[in-house]
Amino acid sequence: MILITVALATAPLYGESAQPPPAPAEEQPEVLTSGPVHEAFAEPVNLQVQADLVAPSQPPPVIEENPPAERPVGDQFVWVPGYWAWDSQRNGYIWVSGCWRAAPPSSYWVPGYWAQTPAGCRWIAGFWAPSGTRQLEYLPAPPVLEDVAPPGIVPSPDKIWVPPCWYWYQGQYVRRPGYWLVAQPDWVWVPSHYIWTPRGYVFAAGHWDYSLSRRGVLFAPVYFPRHVYERPGFSYSLSVVVDIGNLQFSLFTCPRYSHYYFGDYFDDTYVSIGIFPWFECEKRHTWYDPIFEHDRWRHQRMEPRWEEHQRIEYDRRRADKDLRPSKTYREMETRLAKLPEAKRRDIELARPMSRVVADKKSPMKFEPIKADVRQRFLKNSTDLNKFRDDRSRWESSRAGPQTIQPSGEHKGLVTTPQERRETVTSPAERKGTMTQPGERRQTMTPPAEQKGQAPPPSEHKEQMAPPSERKPATVPSGEAGRNEPDRVKIPSPPITGKQGGFSFFRKGPPSKPADEQKTEVRETRGKKDTRSEKDTRRGEEPRGDKGDRGKNN
Repeated sequence: MILITVALATAPLYGESAQPPPAPAEEQPEVLTSGPVHEAFAEPVNLQVQADLVAPSQPPPVIEENPPAERPVGDQFVWVPGYWAWDSQRNGYIWVSGCWRAAPPSSYWVPGYWAQTPAGCRWIAGFWAPSGTRQLEYLPAPPVLEDVAPPGIVPSPDKIWVPPCWYWYQGQYVRRPGYWLVAQPDWVWVPSHYIWTPRGYVFAAGHWDYSLSRRGVLFAPVYFPRHVYERPGFSYSLSVVVDIGNLQFSLFTCPRYSHYYFGDYFDDTYVSIGIFPWFECEKRHTWYDPIFEHDRWRHQRMEPRWEEHQRIEYDRRRADKDLRPSKTYREMETRLAKLPEAKRRDIELARPMSRVVADKKSPMKFEPIKADVRQRFLKNSTDLNKFRDDRSRWESSRAGPQTIQPSGEHKGLVTTPQERRETVTSPAERKGTMTQPGERRQTMTPPAEQKGQAPPPSEHKEQMAPPSERKPATVPSGEAGRNEPDRVKIPSPPITGKQGGFSFFRKGPPSKPADEQKTEVRETRGKKDTRSEKDTRRGEEPRGDKGDRGKNN
């Protein structure tokens, strides 16, 4: 009888209904609520040569991603696949998930990649390029940009500052001055800048991009244990979306990696390795943050102290670890379960895609992905990964600048993370440096010097002589044999921006600022001068934006 009882008790344990317990959480993919923002979704603009990010080992093979069953409505949305990013905390790679991106109109995506160097794998940044060009030009190192900060307070509430830039013309660099630009509610101006590659520097032309809330769907990064992604035929289905609304309360910048970061990077140790709170661009001026500039302008009327609140919130989280966001999605869900419903929204950095689709209040609408459309997006992913590999090959096929100090002018600009003992200034240290509504300087003018009305916009321009007297800053190439660009023809890019059919995106971008037009050098009374192509054709002097016509920059 006892034997029968034992048999009856143990039989169900080995029957068809028996299921093994789930694998330990440590052995499964870990969705993160802290990590890099996909570079195609948003990038800071480097103004100076930065200490680059070098990983000690090569990244794993690319992971096959499965986008969700729904996609945003509109032809402007494209699927940009993910890539590997080095994570110094884990001493390994994490996966930056793909994203649905409203591609900038008339632009195509050139993806970044990891380049093998004697020191390790070095990250080469991606960028958006004008869709009308089918070749890339590789140039010698541009000179150091100086005086990139605004020359004074903002001339009017509708303006934002755009820093200067060097243009390549007939074997030398010509400096385009900085200028004040009329801001646009739904558009962010990304100014012209340079991208370092093993073959030379690529000029990334300025362009209008969508505001951050209109750029699409950003999926959370993921940590994969090695044994997971090494399985034959492994693929991963994306399902967790980063909340763009809460993203800006914990947004950081890593200029040396040309990436934004989000989440818990409030500890001082992150500053020492080059990950700064996004508002620090106003203090350091080695990079420009187009999203920060746009958001500060957008909030200034309703929230005049918006920038100050950003710094205060950072200091609160810097001082109190309990206020910081969770590092993983699992940890965030645990914290949310302990909070009342009213407080959950404030700390929810990510949420399931199903909730995003079902949100009726969102201006972004979704539709099911048809089978043929899904196949087209998957093919674009394959083509873009091939485009990335091709770029890696052609940029390493010819000797170019191999270090981040290609000329003597760059010496002393770059330090390794161990040499940087930088800190973010505390509230007490920032007294007297906080910007007030309508100001664009880091230091406040004493009250006695602020009497009277602000001078007209023309007095806030960079100090320049009249066109007939001035000689623009020109710097010949310092590299032998590099007076002509090294050009490479590229294949048809897989991802190109289009105008969408949905009303949320129907209006196209503003016209390109006249100050960002290709400059031209001409002889004027025996001296060189710079003009935009349009102004040269009209025989006019250089123009600013529409609010400053006829005034010099």
